Amino acid sequence: MRHNVSLRKRKADHGHGRIWCPPLRLYFPRIFGISWKVAKRPRQDKAPELQHITYTLDPRAIAAIRGSIVDEIDHLDRDAPHSLIVRHHWSRSLASSYLEGVEDVTDISNNTGIFEVDDAVFTLTERPTRADWPVPMIIYVAEIYASKNAMIDAEHFEVVVGPDGRPVPRELLG
Repeated sequence: MRHNVSLRKRKADHGHGRIWCPPLRLYFPRIFGISWKVAKRPRQDKAPELQHITYTLDPRAIAAIRGSIVDEIDHLDRDAPHSLIVRHHWSRSLASSYLEGVEDVTDISNNTGIFEVDDAVFTLTERPTRADWPVPMIIYVAEIYASKNAMIDAEHFEVVVGPDGRPVPRELLG
């Protein structure tokens, strides 16, 4: 499922708790987890159980799905069955090409999307946590080029956030 949305920055949204990328001079967007309540069978506990549906970078999702619960997340639980990658792209066409490449080499779920947030383009992908990664993580990635037309002198930006919620510069994908 690909999302094509455009969002404008709200004045009260000045990066509180968000990942800052100094070379690009931008904040990565917030991530929202969308889940819904599943009623338990009569013999089970009375409280309904939450079931994960998807992730999005679109805050309008709060009102989009009736009966859903939308929570802003800044980390994944230690027992999450996947990791998330939020990647900055220089254009929608580069983002689309990236997702096509990811789909060609992996068996990804429908939880991928292209988002335009604050006049920047991002992809959000859900992927299995690699065996050599310590825990499920949210990985924020950007490639910064000396010139937008040249692929020379690229700088790799990567910050990972584990279950403790602390951002740490690290190169897992670079």
